[in-house]
Amino acid sequence: MIIKELTIYNFRSYYGTKKFVFSDHLNLILGSNGDGKTTFFDAINWVLTPDYVPKSEEDKMPEESSLVSAKMFSELRAGESSRVLVSMKLKNNSGSLRIIERAFNVSKTPDGKMRIEGRTHKAYQIVGSIRKEIFSVKDVFEKENAFPAIIKKYHIFKGEDRLNIFNDKTTLQTLIDMFSEIKDLEPFKQFAKYAKCTSEKAFSGSKDKANKQNAKIVEIQNDITELSKRLETAESELVTAKRDFNEAKEHIDAIDNDYEIIQEVDKLEKEVYKTESEIERLSDKIDEEYSFKLLDEQWILMGFGSILREFNNKLESLAFSKNNIESDYRKKQEEEFKQAKIEKAKTELEKIAWNRTDVEKMKQMLVTHRCAYCGSAAPEGSVTYDFIRQRISDVIDLLTPKPEEKRPEIKRYFYARNIEELKEIGLSLAHTGKDFSSIPDEIESTYHENDEIRKLIAQRKKQVDALQKNIADLYASSSSGENLKEYVANIAVVNRWRDQKEASAIVMNKLLTSTIPNLKELLKKKREDQKKNVKTSGGNSMMMVNEFFNLFSDAIDNTEAATYEEFLSRLAKESNVFLAHLNVDDFTGVIKIYLDRYNDLKIELQDKNGKLITNPNTSLLTTMHISILFAISELTKENRDAEYPLIFDAPTSSFDEGKDKTFYECLNTQVNKQCIVVTKSFLYKDDNGEYVTDTKALGKLNCQKYRIKKLTGFDKLDITTIDTIVEEIKEE
Repeated sequence: MIIKELTIYNFRSYYGTKKFVFSDHLNLILGSNGDGKTTFFDAINWVLTPDYVPKSEEDKMPEESSLVSAKMFSELRAGESSRVLVSMKLKNNSGSLRIIERAFNVSKTPDGKMRIEGRTHKAYQIVGSIRKEIFSVKDVFEKENAFPAIIKKYHIFKGEDRLNIFNDKTTLQTLIDMFSEIKDLEPFKQFAKYAKCTSEKAFSGSKDKANKQNAKIVEIQNDITELSKRLETAESELVTAKRDFNEAKEHIDAIDNDYEIIQEVDKLEKEVYKTESEIERLSDKIDEEYSFKLLDEQWILMGFGSILREFNNKLESLAFSKNNIESDYRKKQEEEFKQAKIEKAKTELEKIAWNRTDVEKMKQMLVTHRCAYCGSAAPEGSVTYDFIRQRISDVIDLLTPKPEEKRPEIKRYFYARNIEELKEIGLSLAHTGKDFSSIPDEIESTYHENDEIRKLIAQRKKQVDALQKNIADLYASSSSGENLKEYVANIAVVNRWRDQKEASAIVMNKLLTSTIPNLKELLKKKREDQKKNVKTSGGNSMMMVNEFFNLFSDAIDNTEAATYEEFLSRLAKESNVFLAHLNVDDFTGVIKIYLDRYNDLKIELQDKNGKLITNPNTSLLTTMHISILFAISELTKENRDAEYPLIFDAPTSSFDEGKDKTFYECLNTQVNKQCIVVTKSFLYKDDNGEYVTDTKALGKLNCQKYRIKKLTGFDKLDITTIDTIVEEIKEE
């Protein structure tokens, strides 16, 4: 089959009709990022992918609405419709021209929404210049063998990571079925198993007279039966062990060579968790509630000690002064009281200076009505008489003893107790239990402790950053990148896979190298002993039948193993031919493809001395995978008498500049197959930052070349302005 033309109409960024015409050999579609390379590849894949084939998650077709040209749809008015179409003209393996066309209608509803209908996937034949509808697409793909689904998966590849087809565990068996006669052995395998079992039973059940008389034959047959059962059990255990091994290996292979990285990342993640937990604990220890401590811890009194001492000294002095003033005031009141008494006494004494003798005289004067001192008359009722009588009364009162006079209440000088209260406050502040002099040291100590904790936290954070960087570096160095995070998160499951694989491998190794070979050897010896004894006992015919079917079963098993080995040898041989062509002037190595003792497929690069190349670079691996694909294509040509194009999207993205150009030169001159390659090789940026074609390098290639790019003048923020143009690069 050869793809002759491809027409793309209103498919994503390909607005309107875009057409490609292909040569029978190398075809290059050049475009920079965002120019429509992937869309070109998707268009081919879309038209070649029939709906009748079940699709894996990776191969599912995108939503049809995502295939519609945004520019085309934006130009539709409400009620108008247009079409999305990809048409491929091809020449089938018998040389007839066919057209495969996939399309659907697109219309805009009154409310501006998209409606998709009229889906078609048709095949046409070309008779003269007339296109005529023929069989269904399935008939063209499968019956005419144009591009059968079983072939397609080995001929269309999107990206470098899809080149290793053996990532799919069914690939080997599919290829074996396609390119070898091993499937023809299946009926013989079933018959051999049946015949072997039946002849064993028949031989065991033959109880002729000779056998009945020969206890030795019966004993040997019983041993054979027991050994056969043990062998069957061992082989069943081997099947189970292989199943467990392959199941675990499938999971382990998904992480390729990253198991040790997963273990290391898990270890580092635990260190991160441990360190972050320590940071959290340290953060809890930081006590920086300084504003609360001003009151709770009385830090606000830090400078109050000297003030309080001065305050209490002042109060003490003031209290002392107050006491002195009070004392002086009391003394003054006492003196005033005494002085008042003295003055009163003086006054009274001045009034009466007589003694008791004088009193008697005055009493006599009242009787005689005459003054005893001056002789003047003092009749009763006269002033003189009344004076003498009052004087006598006063003198008697003064001279009469009286109880001690009550002292008047001494008045206070200070009625308020402010000084005492302040003194009590000062004393209470001085005796709160807080040593004010220690507060500065306490503050300094707390700040220092917090500072030390912060420094320790900073160190731990640096450790976390370093650990995170190591983790990121490990992810970067792995083949799966950050996809490994899921495996790290489920490290217990990964370890269980690893343990299951190792345990199954041990069981398989023991069964394959010891148990099964030993049982087979014992069976072989027992059958030889049986054969000798049967010959002498007359039961030779049934034994010979049983022996024949045992040999027949072994022959089928050996043929199957030889068929696998022969196919893998052919595949490796063809692959090395292409590897030598595609890797000129560079180290190639030798591709080895084989099944190990666990029936696990191994693809390795070795040097000519058989030394394993353990870490080949990415470009060498890519070249190796492409060589295997070319080899499969070559085997297809031999076995099916048919050839199919190889279609690649960015297969050499890991190649450095120069290496990719050399690769395409070799592909152009050394590989006689139709190849359609979408790539940004042969493009470089000019002084204006625009991608231009390396015409000099392209001039070395005698192939069909196209340049795809966005039509200038588009709006970077408006997808409806995008249109991919197609320009054929002509030879100068």
